[in-house]
Amino acid sequence: MLEDRDFLVPLGSARTVWDGDLYQSMPQSPSPDSTRNLVARLIAALTAEPARSAPPTLDEGAEYPFPPQGVVMGQESLDELRDQYISRSDAQLCIQNSPWTKAICSHRMAFLSHVSVACVYQDLEEGFLDDTALTVYAKTKVLGMITESLRHHTTQTDDFTILIILHLLTSEIGGQNEERIDVHQEGLMRIVHQRGGLSNLGWDGSIATFLTVVILTFTVLRGRPEPPMLHGFVPSRITSANVGLAISPLYAPNNDMSPLYGKCSKRTHDIISDMHDLTRTFVARWTFAIEAPQFASFDNHMQQIYTRLLLRTTTENDAAPDWKYESCRLAALVYCGAMVQGMSLSESATAIHAPGSSASQEGTAIITALHNAVEQTDSSTFWDDMCGVLFWICLVGGAASRPHDQFSNEARQDKHTQAAWTRKSFALHAVRTSFPRGFENSKAIVESQRTMLQVQHLIDVKSGLLPR
Repeated sequence: MLEDRDFLVPLGSARTVWDGDLYQSMPQSPSPDSTRNLVARLIAALTAEPARSAPPTLDEGAEYPFPPQGVVMGQESLDELRDQYISRSDAQLCIQNSPWTKAICSHRMAFLSHVSVACVYQDLEEGFLDDTALTVYAKTKVLGMITESLRHHTTQTDDFTILIILHLLTSEIGGQNEERIDVHQEGLMRIVHQRGGLSNLGWDGSIATFLTVVILTFTVLRGRPEPPMLHGFVPSRITSANVGLAISPLYAPNNDMSPLYGKCSKRTHDIISDMHDLTRTFVARWTFAIEAPQFASFDNHMQQIYTRLLLRTTTENDAAPDWKYESCRLAALVYCGAMVQGMSLSESATAIHAPGSSASQEGTAIITALHNAVEQTDSSTFWDDMCGVLFWICLVGGAASRPHDQFSNEARQDKHTQAAWTRKSFALHAVRTSFPRGFENSKAIVESQRTMLQVQHLIDVKSGLLPR
């Protein structure tokens, strides 16, 4: 039995818990087709009746259907709202008829928690740094549902409880309260441990894969070591023939970057290839026992890559800027600078960006310029065959946007600054881009995450923060 439910602490946004009426938070949008309008109607419908008990596995979700036809919000049935939501959610992940989304949305509590995450992303899209009233209402309801699930032996460790807590964690990532996230994550790990580990989670390994990808993303963003419970877990799903391999500076089967050739400009491909070469060289330099002459050779090679990168010019002031190139160039400056100079990603990201003749951006830090560049690209399809590159950029940006001194005035006072916005944006995009087209690339994504964690660890070794 899980007797300790202390990991369910209050939410960590400016607003904490909602104690008002839902209809006070309903958007006054004239468009019934807007995402915010849809999720508001869904939340109202989902919270109209008490949640049913969760089944022990996702496979049995069909045995707990929503009330048919009878539950309505205005003139709409909950089934109609659910179908609209699933269609939009799958489109955002560039997938169709996802059994994963349908299974989650077949369970009332899991559905509401999924909708609460959609609220967070919608807040981000509309430019809200703090949770809006609708988001706080949804997250408060989710927190109450988790508390209720943990009170009952039949639901306290089931698959849906695990999913709901993962959704709660996702909705809090990029926020200001690191300790709160720690407490929630530790509680989740205790539940998984009581289930007997990842191998005992349901739906043919999908829940274990989802948990691993999400938690490893959090781990990279927060500069932490991989949780022991995840060690050795490898997603079992095989990449299908019509899905890319998530190739990036962190991952390339047989060190072959050629599948990306022709998918971007040559200069962009050159940067990506150089960063992959840098990753392999840096890991070899600081991991393996090698002779002193090889140290010098490796260091010189990395310095040459850095020099080439510094000589690459910006396209920001071109008539038609290449924003994918700019995103890769700026992410590479942060990534390469940290490795070559032996400083954290966040320190490397504070270097001043020189935007050419654009006076309005004079004095902008590289991390801010990187965020602006990524925002200029169309990421609705995760950069298609370059989805792995976009994921790498989001990991670099997310890790680099954390204050390098967590106890500094900057860390305590950046709540309403560009830095806080950049951090939250990169964190949420990193989670979303870790699932390009669903689970098909999960093995490549997990390998990429572990390589990134290794790079971060070795940067700390080089800088003297950790022993070799």
